[in-house]
Amino acid sequence: MNKTLPLFLSLLASSFPAHGKESAGGLDSLVSKGAKPVKLADGFIFTEGPAASPDGMLFFTDIPNNRIHRWDPKTKKFSVFLKDSGGANGLYFTPEGDLVACLGGKGTIQSFYDDGGEKELMADQFDGKRFNKPNDLWVHPNGGIFFSDPNYGNKDLSQDGEHVYYVTPYRDQVFRVIDDMKRPNGVLGTPDGKHLYVADHGAGKTFRYDVDEGEEGALSNKTLFADSGSDGLAMDNRGNLYLTSDKVKVYDPKGKHLGDIPFPERPSNLCFGGEDGKTLFVTARKSLYSVAMKVGGAGFKDAGAPEGDKVEVTISSVKEKLVYDVKSFTVRTGQKVTVTFKNPDFPPHNLLFVKPGQADAVAKMAVDMGADGFAKQFKPDTDKILWGSTMLDHGETEKISFTAPEPGDYPYVCTFPGHAILMRGVMKVVP
Repeated sequence: MNKTLPLFLSLLASSFPAHGKESAGGLDSLVSKGAKPVKLADGFIFTEGPAASPDGMLFFTDIPNNRIHRWDPKTKKFSVFLKDSGGANGLYFTPEGDLVACLGGKGTIQSFYDDGGEKELMADQFDGKRFNKPNDLWVHPNGGIFFSDPNYGNKDLSQDGEHVYYVTPYRDQVFRVIDDMKRPNGVLGTPDGKHLYVADHGAGKTFRYDVDEGEEGALSNKTLFADSGSDGLAMDNRGNLYLTSDKVKVYDPKGKHLGDIPFPERPSNLCFGGEDGKTLFVTARKSLYSVAMKVGGAGFKDAGAPEGDKVEVTISSVKEKLVYDVKSFTVRTGQKVTVTFKNPDFPPHNLLFVKPGQADAVAKMAVDMGADGFAKQFKPDTDKILWGSTMLDHGETEKISFTAPEPGDYPYVCTFPGHAILMRGVMKVVP
């Protein structure tokens, strides 16, 4: 295995256009005007499995080098998250922020802690036999996991074919849910959990399924979605599906081909990420690229204030991650805002809205309270704090109501000592 970390940070835009002749008009509402693929890094052997974490970091794999890498969009720096990754390929983050990986070399599905330590072995066999080479996965809203198990690079099959499986939410059973594909690869579901897309890379086709109710991952109503296979899949918040082939192919929710986004190298996989979800990250052979988009990924809300006089927003802590699940939202001056703050995490958290530019100052005031802060819930007596919750224990919920102030960026932050480093977001107020 190559032990030398590749040289990174070749932040040079390629000369390729963001979309080709075939896409004229089809991608204009999706890809930012004039956007071109930007190479973020190179020097790898074969990149795969991009996934954006709840705190905005991008993770991806270099399969032959047996590593999982991490890219920080804010600092533009890379780090090695995990060496000796077990042949990690596809990655996905649970709503709680746990990284789940297909370990093709080990034939397992495994979750990891923030420091790269193994957290939970989720699946390692079916019918008493190890899997072939788990490739790509998607976590259903109920916690179950769909994953593909092709046999790339292996001489012999471990299973009796190349299939798709489902791990139950309690990790107590594994079901084979698709057994009629030549070589399944990319797997992705809709945010509501009602539909699943699976690319049969071997047959050059992508299919759509209904996900039946229950905890066995049963699928029905198999429908041909696109006459194209795919290594990886991504979806934007309009329901458009992005496939990787010789280019990134974009299809609307009904399967109409909208156009292609070409890259200097053949794409392998892709995902949406960035602070607002409007960056398309693409792994392509020896490199990692990004493309600026007008749309966010599935699950990301478009910026812009909602209509009406009243706005309701729910913000939750993310268990074991010390982050809020909503990094930003937008309202209009004068709207009646109700923020429901939930704490499913075990440490206590609060959520305080402060004046523009005052998040760090308020966080320092809370730390300076020392032991006295516990009695006052680490809420400093200052006019820099506008509205907020009390300090909530595990499982508690509180509503915060106010009228949106004059335009500006109003930070919100958790002031329990040490939490403000990561637990913060911004309410954008527009005219």
